[in-house]
Amino acid sequence: MATIVEYSAEKSARNGYPRKIISPPFPGPCCLTYMKRIGEMLAEGDGQRFCYKRCTRCGFTVREFVFNIELDRLLALQVSDWDRPRNWIDRVRREAQDDPADIAA
Repeated sequence: MATIVEYSAEKSARNGYPRKIISPPFPGPCCLTYMKRIGEMLAEGDGQRFCYKRCTRCGFTVREFVFNIELDRLLALQVSDWDRPRNWIDRVRREAQDDPADIAA
């Protein structure tokens, strides 16, 4: 299973997609909120589809494998599982700004 991601604690994170990505070896606390897809959907030799996801804050990068059943749903929504926490946080912030009296109660 070849990958363009090199995990290194010594080198600084760098997005050289589609040639090479240098990533920290472990995710940071920011990764749950700031992971974004980079590039396009790719396929392994056995037909398994994946894309690269990279944290916009620390540079941690992984390959996200997508099962064929999920593919249609993800393409229709344009929202991945990594994006949901951020969307939820944004929604809570908007609701708090709309009615600050609810927070004080």
